[in-house]
Amino acid sequence: MNQFKNAYDEMMNDVCQKFGINPAEANIILFLGRRKEDTATDIVKYTGYSKSNVSTAVRKLELGNYLETICLNSNRRTIHLKLKDKAKPVISYYQRQKKKLEQELFKNFTSDELNALFLLSNKVSNNIVGKVN
Repeated sequence: MNQFKNAYDEMMNDVCQKFGINPAEANIILFLGRRKEDTATDIVKYTGYSKSNVSTAVRKLELGNYLETICLNSNRRTIHLKLKDKAKPVISYYQRQKKKLEQELFKNFTSDELNALFLLSNKVSNNIVGKVN
């Protein structure tokens, strides 16, 4: 598991260096790019980042023109986060790098072996989620 994590972290470091952002900022961009949830509270809930880390990263991303904050009601209690066009290359580059990493990690696997791996990985993931919750 550590080797998988190290390979993924190395790929993420490449993404971060290319765009001058840190891993938390990159993960927030990726989170907002693939989910319907769009508030800092959602990011805290689903990523496990602390409120202060999310707040700091969102501020930096806003200053870097990667996202904007939008208040949809007058009480300003719920602030929605919306990615700007500048975030699209981050997502595209990440997706290309992730695909390369997957091709490298899973070369020489048959489709049956890949299906078994993903099935077993999902079981492990569900067990982890069950243990944490």
